[in-house]
Amino acid sequence: MALWWLLGALFSPTLNALEERSGDWAWQTSASTTRENRIILVDIDEASLQQLGPWPWPRERIAQLSDQLATEGAGLQVFDIIFPHTAPGDAQLISSLKKNNAVIGQTFALDPHTQATTGQPAAPLPWPACPPNLPVAHGYIANASPFGHLPTGHITPHIEEDGHLRRQPALICHQGKAYPALFIAALAHALASPVTPPESGTGLLQPAWQLAAPTFDKAGIPLDPRGLVRVPWTLRPEAFVSLSAADVLAGRTPRHLLHNAWVVVGSTALGLNDRVATPFGANSAGLMVHAQLLRGALDGALPAQPRMAGALSVAIAVLGTALLAGLGRMRRKPVFILVLAGLLLAVALWLLKAWLLTRYSLWVQWVLPAVYLLLFALCLGLFEYARDRLERDRIYNHLASYLPRPVAAALTLQDPSDAIDAKRRTITVLYANIRNFPVYCETHPPEHAAAVLHAFFSMVTRVVEQHGGGVESFHGDAILAVWGGSEADPTPAGTSHPAQALAAAVAILHESRHTLPAPQPDELAPLVLGMALETGMATVGSFGLARRRTHLAIGHPVTMAMLLQEMTIELAHPILLGEGIAASVGGQNLVSQGVFLLEGLKTPSHIYAYPLRDCVE
Repeated sequence: MALWWLLGALFSPTLNALEERSGDWAWQTSASTTRENRIILVDIDEASLQQLGPWPWPRERIAQLSDQLATEGAGLQVFDIIFPHTAPGDAQLISSLKKNNAVIGQTFALDPHTQATTGQPAAPLPWPACPPNLPVAHGYIANASPFGHLPTGHITPHIEEDGHLRRQPALICHQGKAYPALFIAALAHALASPVTPPESGTGLLQPAWQLAAPTFDKAGIPLDPRGLVRVPWTLRPEAFVSLSAADVLAGRTPRHLLHNAWVVVGSTALGLNDRVATPFGANSAGLMVHAQLLRGALDGALPAQPRMAGALSVAIAVLGTALLAGLGRMRRKPVFILVLAGLLLAVALWLLKAWLLTRYSLWVQWVLPAVYLLLFALCLGLFEYARDRLERDRIYNHLASYLPRPVAAALTLQDPSDAIDAKRRTITVLYANIRNFPVYCETHPPEHAAAVLHAFFSMVTRVVEQHGGGVESFHGDAILAVWGGSEADPTPAGTSHPAQALAAAVAILHESRHTLPAPQPDELAPLVLGMALETGMATVGSFGLARRRTHLAIGHPVTMAMLLQEMTIELAHPILLGEGIAASVGGQNLVSQGVFLLEGLKTPSHIYAYPLRDCVE
């Protein structure tokens, strides 16, 4: 939440721009191409200028255009045109506009640095004062004073920071008087209905303000807190019927097309500079804005931003948080699922916004809730990742306590398998056994025997690991340690596995004097240690079914170490070595014990003993 607040504070313009652009995408993907016959566009286009001369046209020609539209049966004429200066023919034009049910435009400057004052603003609403929060004009370009008695509405655009026109001031305050937009003035004039001051919304989905008149749509005209009305881009530009002004003047219009239609007169000619950026292009005609607003007002489809938009955003974020939290409680899931779920929720929010906007004319914010859900999903994913790492490390530590650590590390990265997973390696084996331990167990409480065994296993494991080896397995009161069992086994420079194993055996022998209980005077069979070592080729790996496997080192050095350990009693030496390891550590002054045919083997073996005086030292 802190990160969300920080991002909202630092990148508010970017997030707002994304919100608006997402609305543009919704309009682009959903706008209808169904032909609109109620509102007809009369275009003073390039062809009209080429045939009838450049703009401005004589006032008599514009009067002729208005008269021709009235002859064709147009019910309302909306001129997206300003007549800021008097000119010959004004009387004829004013007379035609008045009798032909026409409404004309004027514009205001909202920028305090622009204070143009051309013409005379006309047709303010008969209200005692301007409602609060309306845009305030600092200048204007209005019609000349003779036009002051005609119905008039402003055509002031509200240009966003990215240059697009998405909203228009419904009302503008100038010198304490409220002036309506062109489409509102046209509606009031056509429906002979007064415009009453805006009222604040009361319901959850109602806008901040509503501009109502008795014969408008029952929903009224929704305004945002700044008094702006959002343009409903519900119809693609090509769906409007557009007639060239030259064709209208020449009488070349389809029969009955203009009968009872509302006509918007404007220009798409590039030279007249009436171009704005809309969701349908960066160079759209300005008269399209008024046509879309008129159509939206007639259909009750002007987009409304709910007054409780903030509460709705919080509710959406809470719902999404609950969904993500519920997903986070599921076990056995990849961590990226949470981030993916956050992305899917963000896309779902945009689809929900588009659906509400295009179907129910509701402008609901989705960017801030989506950013929160993405941040929550990311934080939850990081938390789950950290928890998974901790659990994996705990499981690995448990696994490494039963298996050699390199083996446990490898298994954590593999899937269970029924196949043999073993390799041939040259290894050194140390087999250490506590002699007379069964007798000790028979004459002492089980707790004492368990404590002795625990201390012995702990000491041997520590010494073996200090000398670069690993404990392969425990066999009752014996322990099997291996050097070279995996590629991860460390081997210090200038030494070898056999040398490390022999050093470990000597250290174990010394440590055992402090670990194993001292013999008591009445004991006939004290606890002593016997060890044997051998080096050779063996097979090391995992065997068994996937549901129950074991890790083993099998081969000649393992067999020899176990058999030689049995010989430590007969030869009265605590440490015996086989031929393989003796060849590797020949400089250790080993003592030959002769050649023996060990039980279970076919070939005699030369046995060596580590000097007893060195063991004592």
